[in-house]
Amino acid sequence: MFEVICISFAFFFGLGVRQLGLPPMVGFLAAGFAVNALGPGLGLPAETDYILEHVAHLGVLLLLFAVGLKLRLGQVTQPQVLCGALLHFAITVAGFTAGLVFLAGLEVQTALLLAVALSFSSTVFSAKILDAKRDIGAFYGRTAIGILIVQDILALGVLAIWGGQVPSVWALGLLAIPLARPALHWLLDFTGHDELLVLMGMLLALVVGGMGFESLGLSAEIGALVMGLMLSNHRRAKELSDALWGLKEVFLVGFFLQIGMSGLPGVQDLL
Repeated sequence: MFEVICISFAFFFGLGVRQLGLPPMVGFLAAGFAVNALGPGLGLPAETDYILEHVAHLGVLLLLFAVGLKLRLGQVTQPQVLCGALLHFAITVAGFTAGLVFLAGLEVQTALLLAVALSFSSTVFSAKILDAKRDIGAFYGRTAIGILIVQDILALGVLAIWGGQVPSVWALGLLAIPLARPALHWLLDFTGHDELLVLMGMLLALVVGGMGFESLGLSAEIGALVMGLMLSNHRRAKELSDALWGLKEVFLVGFFLQIGMSGLPGVQDLL
C-alpha cells in the first residue's frame, strides 16, 4: 500500500496545483500532509516515514550531483559568491541574535544557534526551481547556487562544532580528489551511452560522494556535489545530467512528501 498511496496522492495533488498555475512541488508538499492525515486509515505501513526518508535522501544526493555537473569550481569561489554568502550570514546572524535576546529573552547561546539556523536557505528547493526553469547555468542561477553552497558549508561546520563531531583524519585525503579527475573522465568515456551511464552517475553520487564522504565524517550532500563538480567540464556532463533527470525527479517527490508528512523541517532537511 505504500507505493499505491504515496504515488497516487503525489500525482493527483501535483496535477491539481498545476491547474492553479503553481509548481507541482507545492502539490507534493500538500500530498505529504494528506498522506500523514489519511494514510493510517488507508492502511499505510508504519515504516513509511523511514522509507520516504531514505528515498528523499537519494533524491537530494542526485539533485546536488546534477547541480555539480552544471557548475564550475571557479564559479563557487567568485568574489560575489563568497562575499554575498558571508555578508548575508554575518548580518542575518547578528540581527536574529539581537532580536531573540532582547525581544524573546533567550540566552545568548540559544539565540545564536537559532540565528545561525535561520540564516540558511534551502539549497534543495532553490536548486529544484532553478533546475526546472533550466536557469542553473545562467549567471544569476550560478551565483545563487554558489551562495547556497557556501551557506551549506558554513552550516555543516557550525553543526559539527556544536555537536562535537570531528571529521576523520582520513578526510584530509580528499584534498587530493582533483587528481582523480582524469580517471573519472576516462570512466565516463568508457561507460558508453546506455543504462550503464545512469548506473555510473548513481555510483558517483550515492556511493562515492554520498557514502564515501559520510564515512569520513563529512556531509554526503557535499560529497555528491563535489563528484558532480569533478565531471562538470567533461564534454558529456550534460548527457549524464539528462540521463539522471527522470530518476532524480522521482526520488525528489519522496523528499517533498517527507517534508509534508513531517511538518516544518529541521535545518539538516533544508541543506
